[in-house]
Amino acid sequence: MKKKGRWFFVVFLLIGTLIPDVSMGIEGLSGSTWGELTYESGDSLSGPSAQGYLKQGVDWITIQHYTLDTFAALHYRFRTDNSDYYNAFGPALGVEFKKGPVNIGVQYYWERFTELHRSNNQLQVFVNWWYGWNLLKK
Repeated sequence: MKKKGRWFFVVFLLIGTLIPDVSMGIEGLSGSTWGELTYESGDSLSGPSAQGYLKQGVDWITIQHYTLDTFAALHYRFRTDNSDYYNAFGPALGVEFKKGPVNIGVQYYWERFTELHRSNNQLQVFVNWWYGWNLLKK
C-alpha cells in the first residue's frame, strides 16, 4: 500500500509541475444569447415561432488571438403549427476556439422533442460567425 501511495504522490507532483496553474489563468466568463421570434403570414406549415439559445462559458487561455472556451448552453425552438418535429429544447456542453467573429467547436446536445416525448442526444461539430457593420457611419 505504501508503494502505491508513493507512486500516486510522484505522479501528482509531476502533473503539478508540468501543467500550468489554470486557476489563476481564467481570462473571462464570456456568455451570449441569441433569439428570434417570427410570424410567417399565409404559411400553414409553421405559424408563429421562437428559437434561440443562452450560453455561458469560461475563457481559459488565449494563444495567437485564439481563445479556448468551455461552455454550457440551453437551446430552444418552438412554433405553433406542424410542431411535432420542430418543438425541441435542451442543454448542451461544449468546447470551442474563438477568434474575432468566428467560433469553431464541438458540443454534446441533449435535445428533447416536447410534442413527441422523445429525446435525441447528439455530438455536434460547428462553425458559427457574426459580424456587423454600418455602411453609413457618421
